[in-house]
Amino acid sequence: MENNKAQTNEIIVVTNYLTDGGAERVLSELISEWIKFDHKVLVIQIKSSSFLDSFVLPKEIEIININELESSRFVRRLYQAFQLVKILRLKKSGTVLSFTNPSILLVGMCSPFIKNKIVFSERNDPDRSPTKKRFRIVRDMVYRRADVCVFQTEDARAHFCKKVQSKGIIIPNPVNDDLPEPYNGERRKTIVAVCRLNQQKNIPMTIHAFNKLIVDYPDYTLEIYGRGELEKDLQDLINRLDLQEKVFLMGFSHQVYEKLRDAAVYVSSSNYEGISNSMLEALGMGVPTVCTDCPCGGARTYIVDGENGLLVPVGNVDALYYAIKKILDDMNFAKKLSINASKIREELPVKKIAEQWTDILI
Repeated sequence: MENNKAQTNEIIVVTNYLTDGGAERVLSELISEWIKFDHKVLVIQIKSSSFLDSFVLPKEIEIININELESSRFVRRLYQAFQLVKILRLKKSGTVLSFTNPSILLVGMCSPFIKNKIVFSERNDPDRSPTKKRFRIVRDMVYRRADVCVFQTEDARAHFCKKVQSKGIIIPNPVNDDLPEPYNGERRKTIVAVCRLNQQKNIPMTIHAFNKLIVDYPDYTLEIYGRGELEKDLQDLINRLDLQEKVFLMGFSHQVYEKLRDAAVYVSSSNYEGISNSMLEALGMGVPTVCTDCPCGGARTYIVDGENGLLVPVGNVDALYYAIKKILDDMNFAKKLSINASKIREELPVKKIAEQWTDILI
């Protein structure tokens, strides 16, 4: 697509809703920083009924909720596209940014009828998300409508056709500036995971590895922070393994940093990821970290195995157990991981990442 669109003076974020997911968390941090830069920001939510107050956004931003009709998905999308086109035609000089697949598809539907510069960003593994192949095919076609495509890793960019790759750039996630400083005392006898409770995160892998670990370390517990559709299934698994007094589903917490900061180990057992925010935050706080070396390469981009964290194969319960045990068995090794991991704060501050975004948005 030729970039013959007007000079922008506003960032228009089109998203599903700003709730407690990883992509939404990054958006909220970037929006807050753009406001500090005196940029005008409009947020358009396409699922307003699902809006949750998980993030505190600057009062300077404008929020518009697009209503949904109680009808078929196709009719609902047409109605939303009509509303979105009306808004964007009044804001022709604004750059439209969309992070998540439903909102990206909606902006793609509108693109022939608007003059705005369009920026799409892939936040997951494009080979596996969306889970249905037909939606991935449509998504790949829609990305051709963007003026700029932002990816988190080179592996994610490589999924797309040459036309999309040619207008793609790599921008990593930021590390939250409000992270507590790394903890230097005796750590809690607790393993912590922070994620959505869904199939992608493969939380049963963590639970099964922990079930092996407590044979060696019976005084440790596992805390899992997050919410999602698999909560009941996970609790059933915990009950079947008789781990009710050892494994706890903690739900969403606004104090998750404090809960994570002094944990013995942070674990991410995802089958696939973009770049895990909670992984970056654990590293930034110096928490000894174990992650699956999952596609599309976000973990291996920032974890040097054995230096600032540990990487294990996807789905390998034994490897995860041995990795956690290695950290608990050797305090000096755990300390080395902690010191090296915390250096990521200097590499990925929010201001630096927000400036990379404004270079393409403004």
